Amino acid sequence: MATPPHQPHQPWPYQPLPPFGFGGTPPLPCDICGAIPAVHTVVRGHQGLVVTLRFLTKEGTFCRVCGTSLYRKMTSDTLWQGWWGLLSVFAAPVTLFMNIGARRRIRALPHPVGNLRPQLAPGRHVLARLPALVITGALVAALGFLVVPRLIPSTPAKFMAGDCGRNNAEWPEQDLEEVGCSSQEAEFWLSKGEKCWGRDWLVYLDYSARQEMLCAHPMEK
Repeated sequence: MATPPHQPHQPWPYQPLPPFGFGGTPPLPCDICGAIPAVHTVVRGHQGLVVTLRFLTKEGTFCRVCGTSLYRKMTSDTLWQGWWGLLSVFAAPVTLFMNIGARRRIRALPHPVGNLRPQLAPGRHVLARLPALVITGALVAALGFLVVPRLIPSTPAKFMAGDCGRNNAEWPEQDLEEVGCSSQEAEFWLSKGEKCWGRDWLVYLDYSARQEMLCAHPMEK
């Protein structure tokens, strides 16, 4: 049987890679500037119009630069236009939350190249713009108005014999406030402590202007 002639080793045919990655799918260009790469996404905004409301959307394929500009502008506009209505109080936070997904998609892109038209200017970060600063300042002021007074110890009223007042707590607890003796709100009048008897109450020394025992006598109604 004849032996077949020796066949030299044939190299595996060279297959060039697709020009734009696996499958040869070209990257999407930005609808605004034409740069690549870009991603299709939806950026949302909201306007409250007192008795009605308006939902805004910017849907398209955006590069990192143009998409960031749209996200920052529409989010910033929502921060000051999105609260002027009863339903908008609920719709504005939902809109801001939905924009988080669009922001993630845009930020995941590398810096774009090859733009054919001018790109949008990203501008300042959302939190560095006036609407966010105003809202942050209002929240800090409201928080301070509610919290700071509770952190400052209150100074009890100071009484002397002959003064009148009322108790904002239930006896024997004492939260005494000074009021005029002719006022309808007056609940007791004060005398020296040695005159207490019956339904009278000794007043805490913290309420005594002279650090002397005082006795609270119920006012006769």
